[in-house]
Amino acid sequence: MQNNSLKNVHGGNVWQAAQKWGIRPDQFIDYSANINPLGMSPRAIAALKDNLNMLIHYPEPSGEGFKNSLSIYLHVAPENLVLGNGGSELIYLVGRMYYGSRIVVLAPSFSEYGAGIEQPDIKHICLKPEQNFALPVRKIIEEIREGDLLFIANPNNPTGNLFPSHELEQIVTAAGRSNAVVVIDEAFIDFAGDKNSLRYLAQENSNLIILGSLTKFFAMPSLRLGYAVSTVTNINRMEQLLPVWRINAMAMVAGEASISHREYIEQTLSTIKTERQFLSRELGKIEGLQVYPSESNFILLNALHTGFTAHEIQDQLGPKGILIRECSNFINLSPFYFRLAVKAHKENERLVKALRDVLKS
Repeated sequence: MQNNSLKNVHGGNVWQAAQKWGIRPDQFIDYSANINPLGMSPRAIAALKDNLNMLIHYPEPSGEGFKNSLSIYLHVAPENLVLGNGGSELIYLVGRMYYGSRIVVLAPSFSEYGAGIEQPDIKHICLKPEQNFALPVRKIIEEIREGDLLFIANPNNPTGNLFPSHELEQIVTAAGRSNAVVVIDEAFIDFAGDKNSLRYLAQENSNLIILGSLTKFFAMPSLRLGYAVSTVTNINRMEQLLPVWRINAMAMVAGEASISHREYIEQTLSTIKTERQFLSRELGKIEGLQVYPSESNFILLNALHTGFTAHEIQDQLGPKGILIRECSNFINLSPFYFRLAVKAHKENERLVKALRDVLKS
């Protein structure tokens, strides 16, 4: 029997939603997927059209040409950089490479940390909602054991908060003393500003790996394009364990055009900041709805005091063509939590009105 529930899945499942509510997939406003509301860069779209003839050729084995361009964009040396078929491929890879005694992850945080390992020993360190899910630095440092593999998302998903660089540096230093490895997932760092990245630190610290993704900020999740930054030794080892031709030519063509489109990048940052402020302000006016501060392109909310679970809210919004990300499958979040992406102003106005109508009912 097919399961039509939208609960306990990643965001972006418009296909399942279409079956449940009888609406075409392209008619949904999908607030469950955290993708740039501007869509792909026009330069990237043009570049894809201009390079369709390249589909008959194998791509560069390890994406050497695009890696050189990306190294300039990220301000890291090419030899400290490896490309992945999306950030998820690299999450699975570093898990298998560096898993020793335990996987240590924050709760709530992205659910795929530690995936790809058979029966991993996972230690969850809970973040406190009453402290806006701040990073418990002392608790993490006290918890680190020999050979641990720590995953920290910055900004964190689904909470959207940005952890201070100096706090992360303290954790990296402590992990080094215990021969533990820290993986900082910066999939959404572009939305928070490049100055907050720890890529500079990873190039000289063998116990630090930075993961990144171009699919969220540059709105091309289907093309799958991610990267890792670490020491030359770590990067060489990762390259040896990854398959050749893993990055398709069209992903690199779109990536190359996107990272060079400065106007698009600046417009994205401006739009996200403005619309995030609008959503936070207007949603905060809805009685019983708690809005958490965010530095990313999504916002976490708690509907406990409205009396509606996130699943009940989704069941009311679905027929209106709106999808949200229920967060009950995130450890340390109750069924009342849900996450919303930041979208264009017209869509955000429609969302706010729909939520007001639902919660008033």
